[in-house]
Amino acid sequence: MDTQSRAKLRAWMHRPRGSLGWIVGIVTLLVAASAYQAVSPPWRLPLQSPAVLLTLLALSVALGWAVQRAMKRTVGKAIFTGRATHWQARLGFLRSVSRESNILLGMLVLLALLSAATLWLAGRSVAHIVERCEANLQAQVDIPGDARLGAVVGKPVCTCLAQTFLDRNGVIRLALFETPLQGVSTFEPLTPVDEQRCLEQFDLLPQAAHAVKP
Repeated sequence: MDTQSRAKLRAWMHRPRGSLGWIVGIVTLLVAASAYQAVSPPWRLPLQSPAVLLTLLALSVALGWAVQRAMKRTVGKAIFTGRATHWQARLGFLRSVSRESNILLGMLVLLALLSAATLWLAGRSVAHIVERCEANLQAQVDIPGDARLGAVVGKPVCTCLAQTFLDRNGVIRLALFETPLQGVSTFEPLTPVDEQRCLEQFDLLPQAAHAVKP
């Protein structure tokens, strides 16, 4: 085995292993899910259906695997079928591509972790708001004859109010709710119009209020 052959064998043993397949799979899943949500009519299965999720996931895995295999074949061709004077330069280019793809994948994973943590914190804030709203509603509203009716009615109304508060202030701000980083006074409060809308949504306003038109 001559020097050139040993160099190629060594280069193959230490060949670059990029993350293009992972990146393509993630991007495919996001694009396919967004496209499905945009074009699917109401009578079709929602995105939350296991069959739809498994189909989109299988498509993403298949495409990512194909890209990863193509990358491996490209590296092999660059090493073993390239010209004696140019294969190292082409391999260097592939190494830089692999390195950049690994960095990009790390950034995507970090972004996904930060997004998941933000959503979890925002969801916990919404849950606390709903609990406090229910407690206040039970303390202020006296429903004779059925004490459990207040809890049944309070849950959807408080959930509607909490969702309105979330939509008005955003997920990131709500994730920082009741923390030193975000004061309570900086949030946009709910208005009587918001409360009336949530009550009307569940038909909980008195009949006189429905009869009066502005």
